[in-house]
Parts: sequence; structure tokens; C-alpha cells
Amino acid sequence: MKQELLNGHIPAGHIPKPIVMPDYLAKYPAIQTNEMRDRYKAVFNDQFAEYKELSAEVNAVLKKFDELDALMRQLPHHPGSIYEQERISKVLQEYRKKKNDPAFLEKKERCEYLKNKLSHIKQRIQDYDKVMNWNVQI
Repeated sequence: MKQELLNGHIPAGHIPKPIVMPDYLAKYPAIQTNEMRDRYKAVFNDQFAEYKELSAEVNAVLKKFDELDALMRQLPHHPGSIYEQERISKVLQEYRKKKNDPAFLEKKERCEYLKNKLSHIKQRIQDYDKVMNWNVQI
């Protein structure tokens, strides 16, 4: 999405959208010492286990949603009876409820956050290793 550049004064009623910076960007600056590298690596290893578990869980649910989406597309658009119409309506309602479940959405958001945080930490470690001419893999 292209950002609009405003020149001059801010128009009346304009509410600027805040830029939210993830906390890990400030918390994990460029590595300066071997000790910092060791701390970053420990955080990475600790949170990678959580990410793997959460990712597997979220991906399993998303796969199930994909399967259900395919089944939903096969449902008749004009059911033959009122009973069938009500049954399909209940199934669709329950499906939408599960897809928008706050607990699932929270897990999905946490998974994405951890993925980005771990990528950031890994990049910091790789940058430091490159500077130090180390050939270490995480």
C-alpha cells in the first residue's frame, strides 16, 4: 500500500496512523560482543522450541480450515429442504465461529510474532558472524 505524503499543515480531522515497531527491534540491536552473541543464541534456542510447537499446531488448524473450505464449496447452493438448509446454515455458522475463535487468532498472531523475532535475532547473529569471519550455522 502506497503511503500518502502530506505537505504543509495536517488537515483538520486527520488522525495519523501510528507506526508500531516490534519490541524485538529495540531489544536486539546489532551484536557487539561474543557475550551478546551467546545471549542472543540462548534466546533464539529457547524461543525456537516454542515457535516450532506453536507453528505445528497453527498449521494443522489452517490445513483443516483449507479442507473445510473445499467441502463448503461443494455444499449445494440451493438445498432441497428446509431441514437441509438449516443444517447447512448451522454448519456454516459453527465453521465461521471456529475460524474467528480468539484463542486460535491469538496463537496465530503469537506464531507470526515469534517467526519475525527469531528471524531478526538470527539475522543479527549472522551479521556478527560475518563481521567476525565465523562460519557458524544456527
